[in-house]
Amino acid sequence: MKRLTALLISLWLGMQIGFGYVVAPILFNVLENQSAGKIAGMLFHVSNGLGLLAWALAFLVCRSTGGYHSWDNHSSGGHTRKWIALLIALLAINEFVFAPIIAALKAGDTHILVTWLGGSFGKWHGISSVLHLVEGLIGFGLCIKLLRLETR
Repeated sequence: MKRLTALLISLWLGMQIGFGYVVAPILFNVLENQSAGKIAGMLFHVSNGLGLLAWALAFLVCRSTGGYHSWDNHSSGGHTRKWIALLIALLAINEFVFAPIIAALKAGDTHILVTWLGGSFGKWHGISSVLHLVEGLIGFGLCIKLLRLETR
């Protein structure tokens, strides 16, 4: 189970970095903004979905191993599950809060959070982009911690 989880979180991290910092900029350079945004949105939807699945599985594996080796050892304070829970929450916020707001603003519609909090497409997109970066950094740190090769 740990190997499948390791594969999924590694795949997610590659997608997170690849889609956000390689593919999306290329799309916006090659295609018109509306088409590029539509494709990028679909790619981020796939990446967020895989991330939610992979990190939920990692959370369960950490819980079931009971401190087994690097998956949640107690010498590091046992904070791995807390970081994974934070990452899952950030992915869910980006997928289920920010993505619908951005889609609504792009379509010229209103969204209840925009009505309450205000802001333009650029502001909400910028917040989502910062959240994407934070998710990638936390995910990278967790990947390093969880996927260290055992020397035994």
